[in-house]
Amino acid sequence: MNLWMKRPLSIALVSLFTALSLAACGTSTTTPSGTAPQSSSTPAASTTTPAAAGTDGKITVQDAQGTVELAKKPVKIVTMDFSFTDALVTLGTLPIGVADDSSPDLFMDSVKSQLKNYTSVGSRYEPNIELISSLQPDLIIADLNKHKNAIPQLKAIAPLLVLDDSQADYNQMLKNYAIIAKALGKEEEGKKRLAEHQTKIDAVKKKLTNTNLRVLPAVTNSKGFYAHSDHSFGGSFLMLLGFTDPVKNTAANPQLTLEQLVEANPQAMFLLPSEKETIVNQWETNPLWKQIDAVANKKVFTVERRDWSLSRGLLGSEKIAEDILKNLGA
Repeated sequence: MNLWMKRPLSIALVSLFTALSLAACGTSTTTPSGTAPQSSSTPAASTTTPAAAGTDGKITVQDAQGTVELAKKPVKIVTMDFSFTDALVTLGTLPIGVADDSSPDLFMDSVKSQLKNYTSVGSRYEPNIELISSLQPDLIIADLNKHKNAIPQLKAIAPLLVLDDSQADYNQMLKNYAIIAKALGKEEEGKKRLAEHQTKIDAVKKKLTNTNLRVLPAVTNSKGFYAHSDHSFGGSFLMLLGFTDPVKNTAANPQLTLEQLVEANPQAMFLLPSEKETIVNQWETNPLWKQIDAVANKKVFTVERRDWSLSRGLLGSEKIAEDILKNLGA
């Protein structure tokens, strides 16, 4: 588990913006996505020496690859994953394009209800580059690992913010949120929302009177059972709440056999099915399944994958906390 988790959450949240503050933000007002006048895009700045803060409206941030300089506050933004859309929504900004796997139903309800007109730019793994270019964005937010092959093409379209997201744990998500808020010229709004987030999580932690449990979230489908260890977003968040990781695996999402799951023996499980019929339906007919403490004590819960695994942001973690409290609270 990362050392960050051993520090109080309040210290972690307060320190995020201090560490990431590198330049002054512009003063223009963000207009709703899709309504701003189109402007020519400029390539991302060199990833060498950060530009000095000034009064010219430029915004400078550090992303996963180096320094990114924006000539002005971006208003036409394309997000390449659900987690980035989660962040934008909490900051009152709507993207003009989203890689949503061509399925708006994959957005968690609290995000979907706020999205208005946006263009689907296809799969998160194989986005439509030509369509993204046609939107003439002034900022694209992409993932370091998932979009590594598309990064050169995306940089040719508009300034590109590259974040370590798909393999990030909860603490990295908080850092990413701070970076996004600064890139949008909404650093103060970001600080305020992080403080609100801390208050909500602290309130849940106070209500959880019994966290002495081995708790395992896992995505399930017809091909396998994919545990979320404390190196994953959801698993690391549960550890922050005080629970114990039963798999103790250095991989974020290790695939487990039924025998390995029995050996890990979680006392509570939160299943995130991506299909109606999953491997668990087969395992339930196996006597080994009933040997798991979570099964024997009827603490196997089904929750939404879009909430627990796809969103991976402040809204996602707040929904996880809500589900945890509902099922494991006093």
